[in-house]
Amino acid sequence: MSAGLNLLLVASAALFAVGAFGAVARRSAVVMLIGTQFMFMAGALAFVAFARFGLGAEHGSAGAATALFAGAVAVAELAVGLVMAAVIYREHRSFALDADRG
Repeated sequence: MSAGLNLLLVASAALFAVGAFGAVARRSAVVMLIGTQFMFMAGALAFVAFARFGLGAEHGSAGAATALFAGAVAVAELAVGLVMAAVIYREHRSFALDADRG
């Protein structure tokens, strides 16, 4: 039994919704970065699903290659964001984005 296009797209949409909620609803920089990582991976899952079942199904490696590049960009974005969060924590002793600067 294999997962169909609809199931993969629903999973991708659910993962994107969780990531969007994490990026919008929290005040912590780390949780926001994890939320954006979830949204990137939801997009990668959609790329792979469309490559497997979509219009370009005859070239099965195209979606996987795009997902690989999307994942690499997401990992690079996460690394830069974590460094920024570490600098914020070092200066303010808090990961809260709305912390007082006084």
